[in-house]
Formats: sequence, C-alpha cells, structure tokens
Amino acid sequence: MMWQILLVVGALGGVGITLLIAELAPKQPKLSAALERLGSTEVLESNEGSNFEARMGSWAQRNLSDFPGFTAPVADLLILNRSTQTYYAQKLTLVLLGLVTPAILSLAFWAFGLSPFIFGITGIAAIPLALVMLVVADSMVKQQALEARQEFSRAIAAYLELVAAERKRGAPAGVALEEAASVGESWVFERIRQELLRARFSGVQPWEALRHLSEEIGVKELADVADIMRLSGEEGAAVYESLRARGKALRVQLLNEEHTLANRLSERMTYPQALLGIVFMAMLATPPLLNLVAS
Repeated sequence: MMWQILLVVGALGGVGITLLIAELAPKQPKLSAALERLGSTEVLESNEGSNFEARMGSWAQRNLSDFPGFTAPVADLLILNRSTQTYYAQKLTLVLLGLVTPAILSLAFWAFGLSPFIFGITGIAAIPLALVMLVVADSMVKQQALEARQEFSRAIAAYLELVAAERKRGAPAGVALEEAASVGESWVFERIRQELLRARFSGVQPWEALRHLSEEIGVKELADVADIMRLSGEEGAAVYESLRARGKALRVQLLNEEHTLANRLSERMTYPQALLGIVFMAMLATPPLLNLVAS
C-alpha cells in the first residue's frame, strides 16, 4: 500500500512540475496577438524577463494576483525599488517550498521505515506550511519597507538642512532642491535625484514631483519639503527658517523614536534575566529539597 501512495504522490508532483515548466518556458509569440497590438498607444508593462525568476514572477502576477494573500503591496515595493515580478517570484518560491518540504520529509520517513501514520501527518502539513510561508513573504517585505522608510526619514532631516543652505546663498527653489540632492551619496539622495531629473525633462515642478514621490512610497517627511519649497517657488516666500525649523523638529522626532525603541528593547531584556535568576535559584534549592525528601 505504501508504494502505491508513493507512486501517486510522485505522479502528481511530476505533472505539476511539467505544467509549471511548460508555462514558464519561452514561447513563440502568436502572430494574431502581435497584429492586434500594432498601432496601439497603450504602454504595456514588460513582464517577459530573460531569466527564470522573471518568467515565474510574470506568470504568478498574471494568474495569482486576484487570489487572497497574493495582492502586491505597491507602496512597499516602490520604496524598496523592487518590481512586482520579483515580489511574486519570491513569494511563489516560498509557497512552493512550503508545499514541497513536507513531501520530502514524508519520503525520508518512508525510507527509514517509519509508520504510514507519520507519512500522512507530514503530507497534511503541506497546506498549513504553505500558508505560513505566504504570510512570511509579506512580513519580510513589510519589515524591509519599514526599515527603508526610517532610513529615508533620517536622510530627509539632512536634506532639509542642505536645501536651507542652498536657499540662504540665493539659489532658486528648483536649483536648491537639485543641488542639495547632488551632495548625498546614499540611495535616498539617488532616488530624489532621479525624481528631480524626471521632473525636469517632463516639465513638472520639482516640488510637485517630490510630493508625488512622497505619496507613492509613503514618506510624509518628503511632502513637507515639497510644501515648503512650493511656497518659495510659487509665492517667493523666504523659507530658510522654515526649512531649518522643520529639520530640527524632524531630528527631535527621530531621536524620540530611537529612545522609545531602546527603552522597549531594554524592557524585553528584563524577562530573560528574571528567568535566568529563577533557574539559578531552582538549582540552589534542588539539592536541599532532595535531601529533605530522602531523609
């Protein structure tokens, strides 16, 4: 009976792998579909990657994006500068890993001659493990995006001071934003430079571009810079003191958040210390108690 179960599991796994390879393998485009796209002005997202990961992500985005748990966190991916294809490829990989791992363990248990009961229990765990991996994939992206936003906010505190210095020496609003962004070498300043360069070529005001970027990636501190510079660019207001005040307030806010996090971590350290003290007291009390019971 065991070899029959093993044969069924292997056949299903082989069929699934065959269908997946057939879907992800490069295909010859249909002539009818190419003719339909001729003359169309719609910009299509390029989802035909040159590697296996890109094709996997493209397939998952087309076929799984409507299912619960497979909705892409757009703002988090934008702050991480990561494509949706990469997100879906990594998520699908983790889910497949959750599905395949119990099967591999089942085969290992069967090879060592364990009971069929353990074989069945391990197989049943495939679906819960895949769901756990589904949540883990989203949690990883969310945590990485949170850390990226914190780093972005810290960089904005320095960017405010740089823009204020440019404005004090008489640079126009747009020039001040670009010159201040050219000073930093981190990925945050690189992202701001790219957005300002795109705004220059598209004819958009730089503060409007920064506000749009702020809404996309979910960093409200960048919108504060855009609002202050809009007053300077459109109304000619003196914004040097406003920039310095906002930079100082942001630094104080970030410092308070760091103190709060440090206090929270310090409180967590008290629990292991208390547990260690209890274990130590139990070790000291055990020999006298054993002697008392034995006497």
